[in-house]
Amino acid sequence: MMNFSRFAKGAAVFVSLAFLTGCGTPAVTSSMPISGGISSQVASQAYEPVTIQNGDRTLTFTEMPQKVLCCNLYSAENMVMLGLGDYIAGKNIPTNPAEQPLEELKSQFEHIPGIERSHENAVALEPDLVIGQVSAFKEGGSNSWGSYQQFASEGIQCLTITGTVVADETIEHVYQDIENLGKIFHVEDRAQELIAQIKGKVSQIQEKVKGITEDKKIKVFVLDTFNGNEIYTTSSGLESNLIELAGGINVTRGMANSRWFNTSVETLVDTNPDLIILNDYGIQTIQEKLDFLKNNPALKEVNAVKNERFLTIPLVAVMQDARAADACQTFAETFYPECFA
Repeated sequence: MMNFSRFAKGAAVFVSLAFLTGCGTPAVTSSMPISGGISSQVASQAYEPVTIQNGDRTLTFTEMPQKVLCCNLYSAENMVMLGLGDYIAGKNIPTNPAEQPLEELKSQFEHIPGIERSHENAVALEPDLVIGQVSAFKEGGSNSWGSYQQFASEGIQCLTITGTVVADETIEHVYQDIENLGKIFHVEDRAQELIAQIKGKVSQIQEKVKGITEDKKIKVFVLDTFNGNEIYTTSSGLESNLIELAGGINVTRGMANSRWFNTSVETLVDTNPDLIILNDYGIQTIQEKLDFLKNNPALKEVNAVKNERFLTIPLVAVMQDARAADACQTFAETFYPECFA
């Protein structure tokens, strides 16, 4: 039996699977253009104050931020895609080889310093804006750069990625983050153009898979990590949303109140997915995850394991930035390759 698993580092991976189902009409796809730097005309305009509702926090900007710390790759990529790369004073140092900027953006990341995560390092950078997931601002947490209060005492604004401060993150929250950056840096037109491109790509994907009937939809299980008999997987959130936008079914949707949760091998057996997505990040390798699935006697009759239908995707590809549309397309092309022939 052919092994459909593939390894990826900078972008999503395509896997050909032979599922014979009905498809929608073909649509033309296009790659997402990357904006250049901000024009001198925009930069020199008088700054109009901007107010952003960011979860339960209201942020007011009376001046355009000049030095931004991006606590993760996702926020940095959104900035660069909007032509705001020169405003990034530093970003996190990746902990996994899979966490790399998109190939077409790499040259624009070369001048951005990598910063070791700590509040002291963040303040030493002298940013006037810090962008990160909500975990970046949890005091004492393993991903923390410092609390909102700590940064406020230094006169530093904090912008939290929207999808991490809502109950169930979707691609709509990616649009919100891009829109917020457009407002803060007065590049609203660029933001709306980028949002329109992402929406257009997702619409094309949905058009192609619209003929897939409910009984033919691919059942998908996400294996994030494992520990003994426990599997860490997703109940809701962006990765689940992208699976569904691509015409698939997340078999663990709604199984927990939290976005991510621990479940057991028995859940994988009971849900019997057609395909398993392996998230690539952290110290647990893809090979270890494959060995866990293939060598567990309890899983030998699970369809995805029996037919070796696995899709490896970098976790960064299903996080909070514009590349979510590419991940959605990878999912759809993997689920229903005949729709994209």
